[in-house]
Amino acid sequence: TTPNSGLVSEETAKAKALTHAGLTASQVTFLRCKLDWDDGRQVYDVEFYTEDRKEYDYEIDAASGDILSWDYDAEYYTGQAAGQTGSYLSEAEVRQIVEDRAGVSGTFRELHLDRDDGRVVYEGEMRDGWTEYEFTLDAVTGTILEWDVDRH
Repeated sequence: TTPNSGLVSEETAKAKALTHAGLTASQVTFLRCKLDWDDGRQVYDVEFYTEDRKEYDYEIDAASGDILSWDYDAEYYTGQAAGQTGSYLSEAEVRQIVEDRAGVSGTFRELHLDRDDGRVVYEGEMRDGWTEYEFTLDAVTGTILEWDVDRH
């Protein structure tokens, strides 16, 4: 913690986000680590990206160091777009991918096919207790394009 403040340091917040993402400092470029207020508590907004243009955003409780929410985007993902071919994954396959990523079996409150930037995607929301998972997956490859987790 930082002297006399009772808050975890920026370095600790960054380290927690990196550990959670399964990355090391040498694998990422930090865009920001900023102390802020959210819902009446101090949090660190931590944002970084990898060389393959995956962007990670974390909100970390500044007092406890707990990860409150995180999100991951495959920026500039080039997968199949304009000439996207192949059959679409079934909803059951998408549910399995999401549950595997989340590490829990939840209740799907939304799951539908959509078109985004010329690509067919599955978008949806799954809940497990007080945790909400929002996601976008490539409908052909199953690649997770967006991932957002909020603990209420």
